[in-house]
Amino acid sequence: MAYLCFDIGSSQLKAAILSEDGRLVSSAREPVSLRHGPGGQHESDPLTWVEAALSAGSHAVAEAKRTASRLEVRAVAVSGNGPTLLAADASGKPIGPALSWLDRRAIMEASEVSALAGKPIDPSFYLPKALWIWRSADEGTRSRIRRFFACPEYLLYALCGEALTCLPAPGYEPYIWNEAMVAALGLPADRFPPFAAPATIAGRLLPRVAEGLGLPEGAPVIVGFPDFLAAIVGSGSIAAGIACDRTGTSEALNLCADRPFPTRELLSLPHPIAGLWNLSGGVSTAGAALEWLVRTLGYASGEGSRQSAPGIAALHAEAELSSPGASGLAFLPYLSGERAPLWDASRRAAFVGLSELHGRPDLARAACESLAYGLRLSADLARGQDIPIRLVRVSGRAADDDFMCSLKADILDLPLEAPEISDCELTGDAIACATALGESSCMAEASGAFMKIRRRFEPGDFAPYAAGYAHFKAALEALEPVD
Repeated sequence: MAYLCFDIGSSQLKAAILSEDGRLVSSAREPVSLRHGPGGQHESDPLTWVEAALSAGSHAVAEAKRTASRLEVRAVAVSGNGPTLLAADASGKPIGPALSWLDRRAIMEASEVSALAGKPIDPSFYLPKALWIWRSADEGTRSRIRRFFACPEYLLYALCGEALTCLPAPGYEPYIWNEAMVAALGLPADRFPPFAAPATIAGRLLPRVAEGLGLPEGAPVIVGFPDFLAAIVGSGSIAAGIACDRTGTSEALNLCADRPFPTRELLSLPHPIAGLWNLSGGVSTAGAALEWLVRTLGYASGEGSRQSAPGIAALHAEAELSSPGASGLAFLPYLSGERAPLWDASRRAAFVGLSELHGRPDLARAACESLAYGLRLSADLARGQDIPIRLVRVSGRAADDDFMCSLKADILDLPLEAPEISDCELTGDAIACATALGESSCMAEASGAFMKIRRRFEPGDFAPYAAGYAHFKAALEALEPVD
């Protein structure tokens, strides 16, 4: 028995077949679109998600059939980046591009939504984007809008024909939408699909989709998670004191805690496991900053193209030639503003302390260290409130990079574990499948059974990084007035 799992990232869609005990059977990746433009535009073409899913999914299924004596795919699940949002017509065709989670044009709309919610709602969240799309459309276009879809829910709709919105847990409504807020904003309530909980059956694979994937008809399609929650469950970060470092285009430390954070500095949301909280903060353009440096310094061929894994590997290799602290050079990795813990859309990136003595290894190391320093800002906030962190587990391709894992263990001063399946979102999807089908009694049980560790990194000496971290924080404060 096995599960077909999809995760939609900012630049790639990942598909994998996982066995019923959480082992990776096969996998495939396909690029998806992400366009950047003036005024904070970050847009995706939703149809590329569907095309990429059919391509990557069929390749993963075909590879599994070649390597397994018998393949029985029991269910399909989807996770994806959120809050990415699009409008669709009555037939499900997208009306214009999707607004990526990076898109922050809905600043005025976020102010209105925040007033209704009674708490700060970021411009990148769902309802401000829906309001921005609605108001920006002309009357003819507005009349065609029949549904607003988040990213993974649109792919789920394409797979099984059921329109829904994932509600990860009670308490998420203000960050997504609810009837009272939708009505107060003058938006039609029927444009917002009903809520469904993760690890529930949404529908069955459509016949044409099953044929395209190389699967029999009728496999159940399972409601997954927003990607960060899929990674939390998939990494086994389900007990207080365990944090998931979710890496990718963005990066965040997601700490499992027994209580919410007392201020807005860290985003406090209900954990997928009832009774716990997810406290998060990080670097919104973490992998994006490394990709920018790869292109700018020539680590990868193809000016203007997105970085390749070899390009990042070359950057890391050169970073190791510089000493801890990057010879006094600091990098601020905020290419497109920041959410928690800074909550400042005007933040921008900078190298600070640059001199003629610095070379490419120092620039590379400063960029790598900056991601760990950004995570430590959030970790220190939690520890300052006596909220313990005892272990970090890494999700994403960075989990396969021993240099970055060791660097983060040293700078965070915490043990760090790298899972066998680095894309923990896919493991989280498989956990949702096992739970929905009753093959595990609950998500916590499935998470404990599926999580397998590749390597553990013990923290070394933080002292060589103390000056660099102090320089990083001083640069943040000094540059705030000119960002």
